[in-house]
Amino acid sequence: MRQAEITIFIILANIILLILVSGIIIFIFQYRKRKILHEKEKALIEEKHKLDILHTQLQAQEQTMQFIGREIHDSVAQKLTLATIYTQKLEYENQFPAIADKLQRISSVINDSLEELRDLSRTLADNKMHETSLADLLFFECGRVNDTGVCKAVFESDFTREISVTVKSFLLRIAQEFMQNSLKHSEGDLITVQLYQTTDGLLLKAADNGKGFDSTNVQSRGIGLANMKRRVHLIGGLFNLQSEPGKGTQLQITIPEKNLASD
Repeated sequence: MRQAEITIFIILANIILLILVSGIIIFIFQYRKRKILHEKEKALIEEKHKLDILHTQLQAQEQTMQFIGREIHDSVAQKLTLATIYTQKLEYENQFPAIADKLQRISSVINDSLEELRDLSRTLADNKMHETSLADLLFFECGRVNDTGVCKAVFESDFTREISVTVKSFLLRIAQEFMQNSLKHSEGDLITVQLYQTTDGLLLKAADNGKGFDSTNVQSRGIGLANMKRRVHLIGGLFNLQSEPGKGTQLQITIPEKNLASD
């Protein structure tokens, strides 16, 4: 009878020990799981905070540019207009025939400067980033490349949804950087830009048929590429650039649906 009691005691002790060990393992597992979830939530909050700060900075920058544009139009442009009128009056009255040619050249320079200031004022005060879709902005940029006559740019898109100004601004700047680099360095004659809606969000692709470069060589990566990566990281996207000598350069950016939200 005593042997049976000892056996039962040992079995119960093992069961209790097993339950205790299992409880400790489950507790550790749950603790680690909660810690991982907490770290993920913390990272998401930090990313959202960065995006909020970035959006605020972009808004402040845009408001500053609009203010400068209005000031140029209302102050500097008006003064140059008066200078043009005074110069033209002197030309018309012909009171100083010895310097008539010089007055005409001065008037021409002032008129050119005035036109450039008006263009700058319109550009700075333009609310195009808010009012124009990303597809239209990229199409316009391709048109500017075509106007250079150096290279042909082709644009394709089926993307029609509204996205935040921050995402729109960053993707436009990245596309501009890619096209400018292609014009300066690739020696190719074709750039393609594609913007698509995917089941997971947005896909932006850009490629050229130029001479390419060794994208695995750290020395070949300039500040422009670093800025591209940084912008994509800040809006929670994935960045992939591939290039080999003689095979052109291909850029692919994906932005998940959750990060496309309109402002």
